[in-house]
Amino acid sequence: MNDPQPALAGRPFLFLLPYPSLSGLELFGLRFARDLLDRRLPAAVASPPGGLIAAQCAARGIPWVPLPVLWRWDPRAVARLAGFLRDGNPRAVVGFRSQAVYPLHAARLLTRSHTPFLLFYRLGAGNQPRRDPLHRVLFRHLAAVVPNADHVKNKILLKWAIDPAKVVCIKSGIDTRRYRPDPERRAAFRRDLGLPADACVVGNTGRIHPEKGSEVLLEALFGPGGPGRDRSDLHLVYVGREHFAGYGDRLRARAAELGAAGRFHLAPFRDDVEAVYPGFDLFAMAVTAVETYAYVALESMACGVVPVVPLTGGMKEMFTHAREGFFFRHRDPDDLRRVLAEALALPAPARQAMAAAARARIEATAAWPAMMDQYLALFRRLAIPLDQAGD
Repeated sequence: MNDPQPALAGRPFLFLLPYPSLSGLELFGLRFARDLLDRRLPAAVASPPGGLIAAQCAARGIPWVPLPVLWRWDPRAVARLAGFLRDGNPRAVVGFRSQAVYPLHAARLLTRSHTPFLLFYRLGAGNQPRRDPLHRVLFRHLAAVVPNADHVKNKILLKWAIDPAKVVCIKSGIDTRRYRPDPERRAAFRRDLGLPADACVVGNTGRIHPEKGSEVLLEALFGPGGPGRDRSDLHLVYVGREHFAGYGDRLRARAAELGAAGRFHLAPFRDDVEAVYPGFDLFAMAVTAVETYAYVALESMACGVVPVVPLTGGMKEMFTHAREGFFFRHRDPDDLRRVLAEALALPAPARQAMAAAARARIEATAAWPAMMDQYLALFRRLAIPLDQAGD
């Protein structure tokens, strides 16, 4: 197999991101790899050629190697991973979804490699038990599973046949220097979208997708009984990639039917999403799929924006209701409408105080450096080298 990029060098931490998407999960992996590089520790990312992740690696200066999309026992993936283990001798391999466990275990058997494999698990321990003999073997050979919420950790301990000592919860962290309240960013974002400086803006970032509740939130704000229906100053903004070509047009058409054509805005995906959040007054997500931990909600809080999110999964651990943000019942449009009305009815000073409390909570409990300290301590406990040479 001919590589369009150089092979692994310097015994790196190898991050497996073999997906066509670029969601919060993949962005976390890219940020983590970049952090290690900034610490002068070698790191590399493996992802499909020509994809969004490969482009981000080039933009961020992260070494990259090609890897096809992983589907359990795909022989191409097994061969490629075996090549990484044999020729690159990474000091550790990190995966983010459980399907990486299968081909990597096969590659380790083929190469007789003892390279530690860590699963930074972000998806919720699945919906099926994994206590059969095969998974007992697979999990026995994992160095650690690192969920980012107690909710996920508890599901793993309940559903997986794994040594509890290998399950280490480390909550996600935010770079509070990049993600911060910023009046200049607020003004620039609104100016670029043509929003009035005094508008009340409800925003959302990430994929514009039915499962992310894009239509649900639109209906909750501007549909019958919605708190934005008769408020000419209220605007809804989505920033991200549409689920499929034409989906954005469908949302615009529905906004027009609801009489909110001039108050609904779609903006494209941006690398500098930290410049987006300060332009919001509320961050809202109406996700209908199973969601375990929404990184975007933490980002909004770090930027001093009040979140409105469903009371589900690990999101329940992010803040205290009515102190740093608002929860509503998951998959309950009526409760979403009620909570949005409550949040939007707050006087400006009360909402600003809540936004400041959200920022303070992130600084106290979810700062990126404190998170990295926990990961580095885990690496040391697993005897993974943290020197440049990897000795």
